[in-house]
Amino acid sequence: MEKKLLDVISDVLGIEKTKIFLETKRTDIEKWDSLAHIQLVAEIEDRFGVSIPIEEVAAIKKISDFMKFVEK
Repeated sequence: MEKKLLDVISDVLGIEKTKIFLETKRTDIEKWDSLAHIQLVAEIEDRFGVSIPIEEVAAIKKISDFMKFVEK
């Protein structure tokens, strides 16, 4: 699950998988702006078949925050 999540984030942000980890924060990645954040949420919902409540989207500050949604 972790590898697939990192693959999705790498694809959406266009960065190497070797440069991202579960504890990587939004502020650590210049390309992870507000538009990219929405793209990440949409792509993760699509690829994992999950729904991330809109009220929780802003609380996602690092890659590991997505895990609680994809592990369901």
